[in-house]
Amino acid sequence: MRSTSFLKPALMVALGCVVLSGCGTQNAGAGRSPAGGTVSAAPPSDALPGDDDAELRFLALMTRTAQGCAPDAPEGGGSAPAPEDLPGGEGAPAPRYGPGETPPGVPNAEGEIPVPLDDPAPPGPIRESTGPTPVEPVEEVLLTGVEECDGGEHAERVREAFGNTGTTDYRAMRERLTDLGYPASRIHRMPDRAGVPRVRLDLRVMGGHLALEVTTAGRGVIVEAFGAPETEDVKVTDVRREREPDTPES
Repeated sequence: MRSTSFLKPALMVALGCVVLSGCGTQNAGAGRSPAGGTVSAAPPSDALPGDDDAELRFLALMTRTAQGCAPDAPEGGGSAPAPEDLPGGEGAPAPRYGPGETPPGVPNAEGEIPVPLDDPAPPGPIRESTGPTPVEPVEEVLLTGVEECDGGEHAERVREAFGNTGTTDYRAMRERLTDLGYPASRIHRMPDRAGVPRVRLDLRVMGGHLALEVTTAGRGVIVEAFGAPETEDVKVTDVRREREPDTPES
């Protein structure tokens, strides 16, 4: 069986190449075939046998879908992008060492390995805890053209899988979504809407913004893609939608 320690970085490189080649094109999804034409609702056919790494299978799914929305992106075999070519990698400050100092990891004359320390920040005021800090909602962000296409593919995939199932509770929704290759750690329960369960899927990878909102409706589900800030400290459950999804009909 292939080593997951090799496959995960390889998938990240492939996905990164797709993101870098398509994120700058805001209208890349325009004029393409209807959503759902790239990835079927069936679980990934190339899931590794005996492999419990759900995140690895998720990265493979995201890479396939993204390549369908950015056909000009390399499918593999290309070199990994240089660090300075990645978002936020420009102009990284060079380390500064004084006379007689050595870079980190290089022993000095005494055989010691110096560890550079940042200038300590001044101590701030100590505040007494009065309970959990309320989470402030964050605004929805715009999706790029490739992300809109990608979101449409995933939305159609989820709608097809839930079609005529009559799913009415959160546990059943979660099980079906994990069967589709979405890790449980990326499925977040939301307050019920009109008495029916609702979840959000965090599909953000490589600095992306894509998320899905899935609400049960009759015999199927309503699925909408939206954008969440790329920072890890923002949860998709904290995003305030510009337009709330339609109220599901029973």
